Amino acid sequence: AVAAAATGLLALRGGPAWQRDLGALTPIPAAARALDAELRGQLGAPEPGQLAIVRGASEEAVLQREEALQPLLDRLAAEGAIGDVEMAARLLPSAARQRARQAALPDAATLAARVTEARDGLPFAPAAFARFEDDVAAARQMAPVRPADVTAPLLAARLDVLLVPRDGGWLGLIAPRAVRDPARLADALAGLPGVVFVDIGQQTSAMASGFARAAWPLLAGGAAASVLCLLAVLRDPRRVVRVLGGIAAALLVTVAVLTLAGVRLSLIHLVSLQFVAGVGLDYALFFARTQVDEEERARTLRTLVTCVAMALLTFGLLSLCRTPLLRGIGVTVAVGVASALGFTFLFAGPKIAT
Repeated sequence: AVAAAATGLLALRGGPAWQRDLGALTPIPAAARALDAELRGQLGAPEPGQLAIVRGASEEAVLQREEALQPLLDRLAAEGAIGDVEMAARLLPSAARQRARQAALPDAATLAARVTEARDGLPFAPAAFARFEDDVAAARQMAPVRPADVTAPLLAARLDVLLVPRDGGWLGLIAPRAVRDPARLADALAGLPGVVFVDIGQQTSAMASGFARAAWPLLAGGAAASVLCLLAVLRDPRRVVRVLGGIAAALLVTVAVLTLAGVRLSLIHLVSLQFVAGVGLDYALFFARTQVDEEERARTLRTLVTCVAMALLTFGLLSLCRTPLLRGIGVTVAVGVASALGFTFLFAGPKIAT
């Protein structure tokens, strides 16, 4: 009746809820993640969930492509799709842009004339701006600053993250801040040469879903092999059905309890349920043996109760952990092994030899 009720509950709810966000499997507590998000917002740090990757044959090529993207990114920021972006070109212009800015500086004669005109009628000494004119003249002759020329520790550390060599070429990472419309950002960058947009959350969720889909055929194959082994060893289809019935009931009730508690099942719960199935199979095989007398029956029951007590102590401690991942394992296995003991006893039922 309990197993039937659990089946009906899951049927009414359309099955258990699945957690497809791989980020939910993080061992970091929710309070720490919330604090991290708050600090990132206050510091204006980029979002870790979305990245644009710019490819180029050289550092210069990457910087020029990032500069070409700046008007597009500025427009997205003005429209509210994103807040801002962190990229290497914002910290260090390309050599081409630096030369263009140098070319825009006036020559010495033009600058001297403009300075003279600007200070006309003002109480400045004739040579007050001579140092400024010398600096502009020197700037016109400077070689462009390359990433390797940046020696300031903080700036170099930021550039090393945003501009990296890879496979004979270079990659530039564009990290947006305050992404409010990821789809809009992805559409804007789609199809641009040398630019790839990566939604890390979406990709990891797709990976988790792929792992889950790949696991089901393997689980089905393992279950079929177990049934064949049971048939070969027990040589009694009815006993095999009783053994499998106890395990199935334990798994159904465990999933129903987790569902009632609002837990979304993940790969971690799937692995834990496999452990429960294995433990339940051990219990069921002990119970399914033909017992010689009442003393052996009692000894079998005492032994299995002791095993379950040890499992509950071990995984019960895990269920009290603050780490979500460990807590999920503990709760699933603790509920599962307790259910497995009861249901395998009721289904497999130790029989006394006559």
